[in-house]
Amino acid sequence: MERFFFVGDDRIMIIRILSLLFLLGGTVCLVSALPFTRKICALETRHGLAWRWLGGFIVLFLAGYLYYAYRLWFFAIHLEDILLSFILGGGGIFVILVVRLSLQTLNTIKDIADRERYRALHDELTDLPNRTLLYERIEQAILRAERDQTPITVLLMDLNRFKEINDTLGHFYGDYLLQMIAPRLWRTIRKSDTVARFGGDEFAVVLPGVDLEQAVNISEKIALSMEEPFQIEGSQLSIDVSIGIALYPEDGTDSDTLLQRADVALYAAKKSSNTCYAVYDAEHDGHSMERLMLTVELREAIKREQLILHYQPKYSLPEKRVCGVEALARWPRPDKGELVQPNLFIPVAEKTGLIRNMTYLIFDKVFAQVAEWEKQGMSVPVSVNLSTKMLHDNELPRRMDQLLGKWKIDPKNITLEITENSMMVDPEIAFRTINNLLQLGLHFSIDDFGSGYSSLSLLNRLPGCELKIDKSFVVDMIASLNDMTIVQTSINLAKNMELKTVAEGVETRETLEKLIEMDCEVVQGYYLSRPLPPDMVLDKIRELDSLQADWQITREERMKNEKPAGQGNVQERLDEEAGMRN
Repeated sequence: MERFFFVGDDRIMIIRILSLLFLLGGTVCLVSALPFTRKICALETRHGLAWRWLGGFIVLFLAGYLYYAYRLWFFAIHLEDILLSFILGGGGIFVILVVRLSLQTLNTIKDIADRERYRALHDELTDLPNRTLLYERIEQAILRAERDQTPITVLLMDLNRFKEINDTLGHFYGDYLLQMIAPRLWRTIRKSDTVARFGGDEFAVVLPGVDLEQAVNISEKIALSMEEPFQIEGSQLSIDVSIGIALYPEDGTDSDTLLQRADVALYAAKKSSNTCYAVYDAEHDGHSMERLMLTVELREAIKREQLILHYQPKYSLPEKRVCGVEALARWPRPDKGELVQPNLFIPVAEKTGLIRNMTYLIFDKVFAQVAEWEKQGMSVPVSVNLSTKMLHDNELPRRMDQLLGKWKIDPKNITLEITENSMMVDPEIAFRTINNLLQLGLHFSIDDFGSGYSSLSLLNRLPGCELKIDKSFVVDMIASLNDMTIVQTSINLAKNMELKTVAEGVETRETLEKLIEMDCEVVQGYYLSRPLPPDMVLDKIRELDSLQADWQITREERMKNEKPAGQGNVQERLDEEAGMRN
């Protein structure tokens, strides 16, 4: 006989209702846990099968709960049923708590992972996509372009003279400027395009569905937007940019190739003075590869002090003798069997930051050579070109003072040739450096005069300096009336300001005679002598000092005297040497 604890009808009803309520609460919890379990299965792909098993058990529990509720309602109830219903209700609460907490934990982990991924794929300073995400976006764009047969354009933009801005204003304001550039870029492109910080002061733009003509228009819009002044600490600062353009599929079919060729085009744009942009050209790529190899080899050559110096005499027309030489760097490359000219490796050195070490190496060699000549009883003034970037190096005066002390030479024998443009970048810093160098006793020469800003106020701040007329005007002055006018005007200006004039690029007798008529003081060029090694230049100086050519006669003397006899061979030798211009 079954043993039951029967109680009154009211108490039975209370026990039945409480038991059903506990069971109903557990059932509701189990039902509520099912959607959360489904979300967990979607999130946790690695353990999705285990969570699906859990969902199956929850459904099984629900079936058991429903059956037990049916038993409570239609069959006799016992006192222990309320305890069992309470336990089952607690089990339902436990399940919903476990599932909810698991979902919250997974969501928290996912949020942290998303934030870490965002940080890993975005630039911390500008909040733009970084290089890694840029590659992903380009690959995605390529997949869509292959499917839809549409073009893609990749732009690579570089801020010109950004290092000078950083050096002048400091890195804080340099970073602030980079942050202000991103919004301007966004204003010039579509929402579907990608703007990324490629590194340093370089930005990349991916333009899906954009052809060359549209890319050029966008590049011009970007450049125009950068010309609007930036407000920095109450001051207005305008910047100019260079942009390289590469197209898919013409220039490359993968992200690496497109970006590499956009970089080649960017380098071509920086060299161009006509436009702010350049489209990739296969010819540029050969130069770019050569430039890459040049950089590696140049770095090693500077480290091993393999650069050599040649010297080109400067001839004083009034004194009829050599008044100095210009030191010109040469780089012997054993693998090529030739001397690399400075116009090929100096721009690479400036671009890659090698110019600083190279400059100090050249000055050390020049000072050593001057000291050697002084030991031989020869006082030979030497002019040395100074890079624009070096004029903004605060260490330059101190290092020059050290070199002067090391070699114990007379600083008056050293002339530093600087360009007009180098002083215009930041005149205050430039003239502070110049004044410090002047205090050491060094002289200055304004090189390439007429090709830059030609600011008279700058000349006024360099009393007693030498004015060197740009070679491009001197070479063509016989054939070009405009060039001849510029040369004559420069000579007159220098005389009025009591500056010495030097005409470089004298390659023919006609040019030399015309410069004598113009009353130019110093000439330099292949007609007199090509640049020579130190062991040959002294002999050339002695030869020129003893030379009595007919062009040495003044205009008044020429009117009175005929050409001296016996000088034809000397003149022919000069004419022959003028043709050796390699």
